Amino acid sequence: MKINNKTGFFFSVISYFIVTFLDLYFTYIATPNLELEGNPLYNVLFFGWQGLITINVVTFLFYCLVAYYGFIGYKRPVTNETDLKKYLSYISFGDADKYVSMMWKIPKYWGPQIACLCWSVAVILPFARLFIVAMWFFMILDIDAKIFFTIVGAIPMGRIDFLVAIPGAWILSFVWIAKEFKLNLKDIEKRQKEGKLSD
Repeated sequence: MKINNKTGFFFSVISYFIVTFLDLYFTYIATPNLELEGNPLYNVLFFGWQGLITINVVTFLFYCLVAYYGFIGYKRPVTNETDLKKYLSYISFGDADKYVSMMWKIPKYWGPQIACLCWSVAVILPFARLFIVAMWFFMILDIDAKIFFTIVGAIPMGRIDFLVAIPGAWILSFVWIAKEFKLNLKDIEKRQKEGKLSD
């Protein structure tokens, strides 16, 4: 399990580094003076290349922290719950019988919620930012992608990566829950075989 988590972490970090580099590189090729750049850091705050690169370095380091907690830093609580609702209730409230529909109640333990968010964001961001890279790629090669650019044009500041990342992270949160619950069941099975299962 640790190997898979570490592999996922390194794969995510490397992927995000590559798309970040390609985003900046293609931006420079397409618009070296940044007049086509839709990033609010340039349009609103008037950041130049130095500012954009600095912000990308800072956000990459922050991404690394997010990915680390989502893949490696989070430690799953030990529980014998084999029912999904009871499992969610236990890791959120410390009590298997306090399940709340749609989990709207403020949890007692924030670790699982933070881990879910971190993992989901870490997984979706490289994919989402790839759409920005594709946009610059189409522009550089003058590829006729009318539908793509129509969608981009309809999004505030052309941030198609946000349009992909937000719903994508929400969907992936359910994947995280299913993954963690499955790992919990495997852990229960392992402890049963070792005779270490507590009541």
